[in-house]
Amino acid sequence: MTDATASSPALRAAREQAREGFRQAMSWLHTWAGLVLGWLLFAIFLTGTLSFFKTELNLWMRPELHGMPPATADVAERAVAAMNRKVPDVTQWILRMPDERQNAVTLLWRDTGNGRFETLLMNPQTGETVDARKTMGGEFFYRFHYELRTAQKSRWAIEGRWVVGLATMLMFIALLTGVVTHRRIFKDFFTFRPAKGGQRAWLDAHNVTGVLVLPFYLMITFSGLMIFHTLYMPSGIAAAYQGPKGVDSQTYFADLQGEKPERRVRRNPGDKVEPLPAAMPLAAILETARQRWEGGRIGGIQARRDAQGTPVVEVTRHEGDRLQYRPERMLFHGTTGAVLEQTDATTPAAVTYGVLYGLHLGRFAGPGMRWVLMGFGLLGSLMIATGMVLWSVKRSAQGQRKGSAAADGPLRLPFGQRLVASLNIASLAGLPLACAVYMASNRLIPLDAPERPDAELSYFFGAWGVALLWGVLFPNRRGWSLVLALAGAAWAALPLLNALTTSTHLGISLPAGDWLWAGMDLSFLATGALLSWLAWRLRPGRPLPGKAGRKAEVPTRAAAMATPDALPASQA
Repeated sequence: MTDATASSPALRAAREQAREGFRQAMSWLHTWAGLVLGWLLFAIFLTGTLSFFKTELNLWMRPELHGMPPATADVAERAVAAMNRKVPDVTQWILRMPDERQNAVTLLWRDTGNGRFETLLMNPQTGETVDARKTMGGEFFYRFHYELRTAQKSRWAIEGRWVVGLATMLMFIALLTGVVTHRRIFKDFFTFRPAKGGQRAWLDAHNVTGVLVLPFYLMITFSGLMIFHTLYMPSGIAAAYQGPKGVDSQTYFADLQGEKPERRVRRNPGDKVEPLPAAMPLAAILETARQRWEGGRIGGIQARRDAQGTPVVEVTRHEGDRLQYRPERMLFHGTTGAVLEQTDATTPAAVTYGVLYGLHLGRFAGPGMRWVLMGFGLLGSLMIATGMVLWSVKRSAQGQRKGSAAADGPLRLPFGQRLVASLNIASLAGLPLACAVYMASNRLIPLDAPERPDAELSYFFGAWGVALLWGVLFPNRRGWSLVLALAGAAWAALPLLNALTTSTHLGISLPAGDWLWAGMDLSFLATGALLSWLAWRLRPGRPLPGKAGRKAEVPTRAAAMATPDALPASQA
């Protein structure tokens, strides 16, 4: 009994040491999982956040669509008839019905079995095409978010998805290890001490933004991996869906989406496809769909030939009618209008997949919920950004402890810290600048410029490259303040540039109560004000808060760290 009692403190100490050792290992993994691709993760998270308002950004970058009249009851028939007059011998088309977010009709078509879709924008009353400027609009942010799109017709989409998948997996690891590392995770929820300055303030900011909406981060990261599960983990499909000619992935996708496998088209490149009939009973088809869905909104219509060559029309319910993705669909005969089948994913696995997919996309959300989701996304971007800055701040403090206060000569950063500092400026400050320059180019590039969408993207990547160059030259507060100031000025200039080049400006949209358009310009102004305030706070020579400011008169070789609050005022 005495021996057992005597060994209890030692046993407890051993257990505590084991827990601390495990926590330290998780802390190491958390740090390096976040650092290796942290800059890419920030870009993925920020562009994904902007994608919640992809439709609104598309509209702002196509001002010719401003003032579109409300849709008529026969908008689908008018649009398809206009398409057939403009483009004969269409083999497949997809029509997206107008709604409260976009009045114009979007119609995608192609005249070969496996060719790229071309896009037509149409007036919702007349069905005639609208001559809108060519641009990727907000679609670029959406595509860059999950495949690192660098051109309108990128050849590296699959490779980009693999890179994004790797970055997402590292973020998922960083989130899980961060939970293990935080011994006081609930206390950190309420602890933020910006007046402390330096490492303490950045650690508090990282903890608060990490804990505040942690369930959202876990959901958005896991669902992002799950969406492309067929790319990242094809072995399960290969084992369960074997066909006469190998893996039968078409049957798997049919089961996942609640379809009949025999109706899915299995064409090879170069296969000849018969054009669709010009006359289709669209009015009767849409009326039948509305009755079956008891007044549910129609989101899209697609016409194609099925595996047997029969023309079919697929009507899809509006994505905003429910959380689960994909929406319900009905299939009709393209000539007679007879109902062929009603498809919906109802198995537990397919429903779970659809709900997580829907949560990730957020297309079910109304205006208020989209702003909430955008706020969560911005917090996630801040969590990544503060983590990257914290890495530099922590090593700055370590360098100050090791450095000599009497050291003279030019201040130099170790290569690794200088690299991280430069990439921090390029990514965390340079990406907002690049986004604003991309949108400004939409108003500056001539409308008849060749390859206009790619020209806009060249402005985006050019501005991002300039931010990287500036970060390499000045990996300190001078670099931060200039890039942030340019970003703030660019965002604030967007409404002015819009007013000078179009008739969609605040002077028109505000008096008319057109909040969809006015909200974009007001958001740009708010973003510009925020970035300008950050640039002013990080200006060279400004005293630092807390102890860092009181010690600013003691220059050291290691004090010149390239982080916003790590440089002493005398060396900024």
